[in-house]
Amino acid sequence: MAIKISQKHEKEIVALNIFEAVRLRPGMYLGQVSMIEDPIPVIRDGRIQTYDKPWSPGFMHLIVEILENSIDEAKRMKGKMKNIYVYVNLDTNEVTIIDEGQGFYKAASKHEKTKKNVVRTAMEDLHAGSNFMDSSTNILGMHGVGAAVVNILSKKFMVTTVNSTSYVHYEWEDYKVVNEIKRAKKPEDKRGTVVSFIPSPEIFPNFKWDKELIQTYLSFKNYILSLDSKLKNLRISGKFISNGKEEDLGLIMDFIPKENISVKSDMGTIILWKSYEGSNSVSFINGSRCTGIHQKIVNDWCNEYFNYSLAHHFYDTFIVLDVPSNLLRFGDQNKSKYDVTRFEIEEKLENSFKSKLIRGLKNSDISKKIIEDIEDRLHEESIKKIKKAQRTSKRKISDKYSPASVRKEFLYITEGLSASGPVKQARNSEIEGVYALRGKIKNTKRLADLANNKEILEIISVLGLDPSNENPPLYKNIIIAADEDPDGQHISSLLINFFYKWFPHIIREGRLLKLVTPLVACDYQGERKYFFSLDEFTKFSKDKKISNINYLKGLGSLSIDDWKWVMNHKVFFNIVEDRSSEKFLDIAFGDSSQKRKNWLEGI
Repeated sequence: MAIKISQKHEKEIVALNIFEAVRLRPGMYLGQVSMIEDPIPVIRDGRIQTYDKPWSPGFMHLIVEILENSIDEAKRMKGKMKNIYVYVNLDTNEVTIIDEGQGFYKAASKHEKTKKNVVRTAMEDLHAGSNFMDSSTNILGMHGVGAAVVNILSKKFMVTTVNSTSYVHYEWEDYKVVNEIKRAKKPEDKRGTVVSFIPSPEIFPNFKWDKELIQTYLSFKNYILSLDSKLKNLRISGKFISNGKEEDLGLIMDFIPKENISVKSDMGTIILWKSYEGSNSVSFINGSRCTGIHQKIVNDWCNEYFNYSLAHHFYDTFIVLDVPSNLLRFGDQNKSKYDVTRFEIEEKLENSFKSKLIRGLKNSDISKKIIEDIEDRLHEESIKKIKKAQRTSKRKISDKYSPASVRKEFLYITEGLSASGPVKQARNSEIEGVYALRGKIKNTKRLADLANNKEILEIISVLGLDPSNENPPLYKNIIIAADEDPDGQHISSLLINFFYKWFPHIIREGRLLKLVTPLVACDYQGERKYFFSLDEFTKFSKDKKISNINYLKGLGSLSIDDWKWVMNHKVFFNIVEDRSSEKFLDIAFGDSSQKRKNWLEGI
């Protein structure tokens, strides 16, 4: 029945009755009515997976509203109800929902205020229902709106309810009563309530029920019921009817991966599992599927644990919460958005779940697998970032790098510009390049450290290295030229750790060397002599007349003549790997400060 509005002037006030108001603007009462195509979680092949599906949230919500009334009745019966049956006729669009409840209270009587039968009042009048009291058993439903709206938006609507004394039956067509039966209960009458409806084709033109969406929703509801200590014995079952034949609804209970972390409290249940292709998080607040700040709060705990702000791409959650009535606020009539601030809910969630969830992560192999996935993602991201930064750094390396002009045999990585200057003068510029560090390089614990440090990127660029493969460096040999004092030794160690961790083939192939410079120089018989240890110098100088003794404390203390001698009489210490390399580099440069402390204290 189409709604026609007669308005003689644009400012004329139009007064609509309940039927006209709901029919004219159904989205105000039921949510999105028109068909949309959105990613939506469904249970397919026994798992939660997300697919783009055309569907109408408002159309689907017709079933939700009637089903929730039956679940409310089960809550009021405190677990005594065992079954709810759902029948969906795919040919006619008729839906029938049957519960084994106690029937309507005083079903055969008139309502004191409306002067109509109480069943008719509940199914016709907006805001007529039994869920207005702040009670732990009455927290679902739309407070008297849901069933009446379904009636108004249906071509046909029927209710039969049987309580301990009465049998009451009503039928409507386009919201008009066409049949009414009220009588005493007979022995063969089963107590409970049956509601059937066929959605109006005027509001839902050519809409058909989607089996997969119905299977998914009812499977979710069955699973949630199994988590409720009072309702765990209640089950939803039923049939699809197509071409006159019945087919089981095919509801699934084991759609949550077997390998999961499940934590419970008085407030509900949170289940976490490692993501798989197409999986998605799902949450329910007081029986209604919705998104909201509660999901972000849980993600923030886990992301903090994994130390990665995007860790939620690698796990999914199934959250079922029973929220106190003072925090029960939804952003729309469909209750698809839980609309409270973080401040209002965070403390309660944290007290109920956080420590249990983090403890579960620490004790589970799931956490290790998620960390591996995160590291793989970071590796890929860092490789891309490094390559991009390399292209930039190649254009910007200036006075710090002096390349070999003909053939790249040796690259000297020097401690500071003061050492690189004389090395550049004393080198064979055809085959030897020089790169000058500015202080200590970054301790490259993670691949991301390579991408975020300018000097590391420049070294990688100069050598033409790629962390994703073991291609040979552009220079055949890499020479560390650092002082022998503690700072210089630290720089050398950082460079050794850098190559060992990210480019181990450099060390395996014997390409990483350390330049050994003399410690003492003196003049003897008109010739400059160099010694690499005090013991060597002491033995030589005994009973000899020497002069112009210089202690070469650092690379910067060598004169250009000293450097020429060093470069003409190269002495290298070859950096090689042994069985203890990984152990001691991890102690020195790994994440554990306690290991370093124990090492330094000799424990």
